Amino acid sequence: MRKLSADEPEELLVRALEDNLLELWSHFGRGPGCALHDEAGAVWFDTPIPVLPYHSVLRFRAEEDVDARIDAILEHFRARNVEFLWMVHPSARPEDLAERLLARGLAEIDDCPGMVADLAQLAEPGPTPEGFEIHEATSESDAADALDLVAWRWNLPPEHLPHLFRLNEEFRIGEPDASVRIWLAWKDGEPVAKAVLHLAAGAAGLYGVATKPEARGSGLAQVLTLHVFRAARAAGFELGLLHSSPMAVRLYERIGFRKVTEFRLFAPSADLHV
Repeated sequence: MRKLSADEPEELLVRALEDNLLELWSHFGRGPGCALHDEAGAVWFDTPIPVLPYHSVLRFRAEEDVDARIDAILEHFRARNVEFLWMVHPSARPEDLAERLLARGLAEIDDCPGMVADLAQLAEPGPTPEGFEIHEATSESDAADALDLVAWRWNLPPEHLPHLFRLNEEFRIGEPDASVRIWLAWKDGEPVAKAVLHLAAGAAGLYGVATKPEARGSGLAQVLTLHVFRAARAAGFELGLLHSSPMAVRLYERIGFRKVTEFRLFAPSADLHV
């Protein structure tokens, strides 16, 4: 795997944003009881968990029978009666894919600016906010804390927690050679924030930054982000990338990221949120 730099042509930066995300989210389709569908340009997955984001279309580049293929995927999800996401990525085809999804009753629920940075130019994390402890998840108990935060972030019904924990057989959180690594923040022994690092497609991707309400306003998100990318730099990576929320763009710009593209998220109801 060639490690990319922030000076690559924009086409390669956009491809890295797409491929890093695709490789990370494809893990969901490879877990116990899950299915990863990769057929003629369409990549999507199923899991036994019926809520977002555990059923998603990650890539769609169809050249033939476009409408029939869109309808078949939608019918599959609807027959299973599950919530699902459809991601319209920069290289999606046909070019009017978003309009075709809207015409079928899907709603655009979010846009995620794709951003990149030169890791050598990012600042050091600085001091940990008072009262908090931050370190990488490297043990089974750390992995359990990380998954508890994931369950909180997605408001996962309790009956689906066992399967979420089984998914770690694929993600391997806490194992030293895993491509997915997680940093956690604790307060009074309780996990209150997380950030995920994914090393793939020649770049270091940041995902899943989330902070519980009682810990917000402390600067944890920025500190965790910089901890993640410092570790990526130590692992020999030069290019950092992330898929921001619209609200967080200014935060990431302040620490050295720039927007290069857009990812759009669609779901069967505008009431669903990511």
